[in-house]
Amino acid sequence: MKLTSGLFFALVAGILSSISSVMAATIPFNQNLIFNGDAESDIGSATGAVIGAVTGYTTLGNFTVTKYGATISSGDFPALTSPGPVDRGLNFFSGGPSNASSSAHQLIDVASVASSIDLGSTRYQLSGFLGGFSSQSDHAVLTATFLNSQDAPIGIGSIGPVLNGDRNNVTGLLERSTDGIVPVGTRSIEIRLALTRNAGSYNDGYADNLTLKLTPVPLPAAALLFVPSLIGLGVLARRRRL
Repeated sequence: MKLTSGLFFALVAGILSSISSVMAATIPFNQNLIFNGDAESDIGSATGAVIGAVTGYTTLGNFTVTKYGATISSGDFPALTSPGPVDRGLNFFSGGPSNASSSAHQLIDVASVASSIDLGSTRYQLSGFLGGFSSQSDHAVLTATFLNSQDAPIGIGSIGPVLNGDRNNVTGLLERSTDGIVPVGTRSIEIRLALTRNAGSYNDGYADNLTLKLTPVPLPAAALLFVPSLIGLGVLARRRRL
């Protein structure tokens, strides 16, 4: 098939358009997309009691926000000096009293970077500090579910649990992370934090500093060099026809 100059330059324009659209979609990149991932938007409970609505989340069960250093009759919660984030604030998430499981979720719209996602050139990193109480195996799991435009799941990433053996039976939180390529077709990401009680009367699944970041994967240098090469060939082809 003969490549006419019009078709050639349309091809080049298409390539440039794809590159420019990816480079322009930079606003949400390299930022934490989880709202209130550090549990600092509310006043934490000094006893682990349910505080009511937790800012930014839809919750199930007695999911709550607890202060570092809080105390109840059955024992102490993590303190400011316990294993956990170096840059921690005042609060962390906990599972709450008298329930075997509780959870919180939020939906993140990523349609604004669809051009990057659909080129398979967007990487995600999911991280957080997860933990529990003493020798009990209560725990937390953080999950990111990737949804298409019909809100159907097309991929998943998760971290946790951190069990008592991982913590050497010490009350506190440990960092966990995972990463990968955002599935092509993703338009939103559901973040869900699930806290589970396996012992005692309080759900001592703990979590703090929850983070989801998207990062554009740099286009190979060869691909960028390919465009001026095509332009040069196009100019040469036109000269030969003249």
